[in-house]
Amino acid sequence: MKILERIFDVIEQGLGVTLLLVMFASVLIQIFFRYVLKSPLTWTEEASRYSFIWIVLLGAAFAVRRREHVVMDVLVKKFSAALQKQISLILNVIILISLIYLLPISWKFFWFMKNVSAPTMKISWGFLFFSAPLSIFLMTIHTLMGLISAMRQGEKKKTLVPR
Repeated sequence: MKILERIFDVIEQGLGVTLLLVMFASVLIQIFFRYVLKSPLTWTEEASRYSFIWIVLLGAAFAVRRREHVVMDVLVKKFSAALQKQISLILNVIILISLIYLLPISWKFFWFMKNVSAPTMKISWGFLFFSAPLSIFLMTIHTLMGLISAMRQGEKKKTLVPR
């Protein structure tokens, strides 16, 4: 399990931080070329946009793993702890089913877009659209692991939905 956590850290945090640095550097380069040299570059906007999309989707997977997504729990908190656990399990099963449904769709879209090139950077849009199936796969694994853990342990100390 520790090896799996390490792999998730490298993918979600390591890649996320690297892409954040790429985005930051490309924005700084664009500012310098646009306002100092008066000759804006075209590729920097695309690089920062693609990096941002990857960061958002990897961040979503990271938040699912840490159970730190925003939750509307005003109504649920009024129920007993046992009912809250049941509602949490039901909601996470629904989330898992939704993710499993979205995974092949995102994979097909990635395969469809991989042969299209970005306008200025001339890289495959497969690079951009691979972020969706990867993050959905990671969210599916995290949700499934959370459900298995909740069912095994009875979820005494932590819930699938943050409090």
